Amino acid sequence: MIVAGSTRGLNWAYVLTGVAEATLLPYIPLYLFQHGLTPPEIGAVLAVAAAASLVAGMAWAYLADRSVSPERAVVGGTVAAAAVVVLVLPFAHGAVGLGAVLAVLLVARAPFTLLDPIALQRLRAENRTRYARIRLRMSAGWTLSAVVSGGVYQVFGLRLLPFVYAPTVVLFGLWVWYSVQPAARSRASEAAPSATPRLGVLSGAMAGFLLACFLLGASAAAAQNFVTIQINVLGGGALVIGAAAAFQSLTEIPTMGSVPLLTQRLSHKTLFAVGCAVYALVFFLWAVVSDPVALSVLKLAAGVAFALTFVFAVLIADHLTPAHLRATGQAMVKAVLFGLAPIAGSYEGGVVYGGLGARAMFLAATAVMVAAGAVALIVIPANIRREGAVEQPKPVTAPVRA
Repeated sequence: MIVAGSTRGLNWAYVLTGVAEATLLPYIPLYLFQHGLTPPEIGAVLAVAAAASLVAGMAWAYLADRSVSPERAVVGGTVAAAAVVVLVLPFAHGAVGLGAVLAVLLVARAPFTLLDPIALQRLRAENRTRYARIRLRMSAGWTLSAVVSGGVYQVFGLRLLPFVYAPTVVLFGLWVWYSVQPAARSRASEAAPSATPRLGVLSGAMAGFLLACFLLGASAAAAQNFVTIQINVLGGGALVIGAAAAFQSLTEIPTMGSVPLLTQRLSHKTLFAVGCAVYALVFFLWAVVSDPVALSVLKLAAGVAFALTFVFAVLIADHLTPAHLRATGQAMVKAVLFGLAPIAGSYEGGVVYGGLGARAMFLAATAVMVAAGAVALIVIPANIRREGAVEQPKPVTAPVRA
């Protein structure tokens, strides 16, 4: 186990990663579309990239829990991502070429997911809901960057994407290198029993929660990727797409900031399910709305949904895995949510969008999202208290039945 340290330096690390990622991720579907790929081909390329990210994320988590400094892995990922996006991406063409390069790019940036276990390690002695108030800084950086980069791409075209992303991701890496120092490892903390009882990493509760995450991630991947294409088809451009990304992150900020208050009233699994319900409503409205600006504005509600589902996925996973496997537990959830699920969601979304149209695809995503919330309510244990702690066993004076 890594000894908890200060969260100083992490705040700006989250801001800078949001700035960097907002110059790249919202525009990948449009980038592929402008390179002549059809919706099914876009779905297939995104699925291949998600598969690569899935494997790389699990591998990095395994290493971070055992031997590799997660802080230094993040720095290495920024260098690798900048190199791939500048030296290789501009020369890739066709579904095969772009799919291969995007897969390599997502493998390069896979260590970025270690920021969350890094933060949780430093919050071990505190209320873990503070994580939400650290994580919201990524949304703040994303908001500003999405608007600015969208305007730049609208005027100069997406050919500038590699040369906008590279310096921002390098800046993020430099900040982590100088300001987020690796925490010391302590064998004593590994041997000490956890003050909070935790379930095994492969428990039934964790398996059920991973199913909920799979349904959530598949639905979100299909809807979020192809609403970008739909905005473009209906007459919106890079600026409207960038504004949509900014709208989503804009509402993520107050939602994440209110997590400590929300957890005083509702359980983690309830708030996760509420996020799924908000997503389902947004996807349904995307099925019936035909104005690109309206599609973009609906991202305001999607930001609330993302904040609730993402933050509580992190917190629930933290409570369902042993302390010494924290990075592995987080990686399992993220591998399903942002790796395995998008493989299915991106591919099937492209097939349905191309074959049956946008309305059918968004309605299917709505139904799957409702199922995700229902599964979460059923499988997540009730003994995760509202404030985020697992209830301690009460002392007894007489034997109790097993």
